[in-house]
Amino acid sequence: MTTAQPRLRVVYVVPNLGVGGAERHVIDLMSRLDRSRFAPSVVCIGEQGGLFYALGEAGVPAVAFGRTKPQAIMSLLDLIRVFRSTRPDVVIVAGFNAELLGRVSAAITRVPHVVLWLHNCDDIEPRTPLRRLSDRVLDRVTAAYFGVAQRQVDYMRDQLGYPDHKIRVIRNGVDATQFDGAGRGPRSELGFDEHDLVVGILAALRPEKDHETFLRAAGIIAAKIPEARFLIVGDGERRPGLEALARDLGVADRVVFAGVRQDVAAILNSMDVFVLSSSVDCFPMALLEAMAASRPSVCTAVGGIPEIVEEGVTGCLVPAKDAEALADRVAHLLRSPEQRSQWGAAARERVDLHFTLRNCVQETERQLLDVSPSFREQATTPGRLPS
Repeated sequence: MTTAQPRLRVVYVVPNLGVGGAERHVIDLMSRLDRSRFAPSVVCIGEQGGLFYALGEAGVPAVAFGRTKPQAIMSLLDLIRVFRSTRPDVVIVAGFNAELLGRVSAAITRVPHVVLWLHNCDDIEPRTPLRRLSDRVLDRVTAAYFGVAQRQVDYMRDQLGYPDHKIRVIRNGVDATQFDGAGRGPRSELGFDEHDLVVGILAALRPEKDHETFLRAAGIIAAKIPEARFLIVGDGERRPGLEALARDLGVADRVVFAGVRQDVAAILNSMDVFVLSSSVDCFPMALLEAMAASRPSVCTAVGGIPEIVEEGVTGCLVPAKDAEALADRVAHLLRSPEQRSQWGAAARERVDLHFTLRNCVQETERQLLDVSPSFREQATTPGRLPS
């Protein structure tokens, strides 16, 4: 009788699975790990979030505690219970409460290997003394620090003090087969005419995405190109303020706030030029998706974005918070359909060569096995997540 091949049990701990690039990264990876070699599961310390359902569709066991920050002790006990039940070989943590509580719980339950996966290139706010202290103390139970961009290496080593030999970079990737770049998308539904030139941004309405610079650039472009229209995809509590700014700039009738959309591929097809105006960013999934949809881009040169955009080939880079530079480059593309087509085709080719989800998953599998030298080929029955 053939003995079943043992699988590496991997539990990914996150605050929640709300709509965002880092959360999508969790879904994409955990749902695509080779099930003959890996047994993935996911734990949300807080509420489920809008992407949680995708785990069930992919057959990945998952649980959400629904805990709040003041309930840290209860969250810790919940994690200990889950780890004792699932007996993971590797625990991955991302997000501060997950990084802290996940690593402490893993140490208490003697999880063999813990990985901290970082999705930012800088801190929007200075790290608290507690967070810095916990990083130093918990380094001894952290087998590796994964990043998604080369730009993070200096940040992790020099600013956060993570040991250089523990840092590994696995670049994000997208399933380009989901983006054909064909058609014009739901333009009429969004209120655009066939001959409008649509400039779009796909990003949660958070301060670091700097939609204010996008809207100020829109005001400059609108004065030069009557056919220009502007599409903002994403939502957040800052929306009323941004809508007010659009009115103040005199472009409210040319800006569409589309909110959160599930039809991302179709929405990208509605755009003629894709823009990211971030003041802080890392390795944005939205940009990779836009490139997979054969859209030329104009983006700020922050974080890992220069690793994605090939200047003058797939798009162009501008300084952060420079609305005039952003407007100038976007206007140039709007006036040049031939260049939009060339850059869009090159963008898709670059994704196919360097940023596929398949490559990302395969490298993740390799790295997880590499950080787990104590994993032994012995037949065990994987535990299950308690409900």
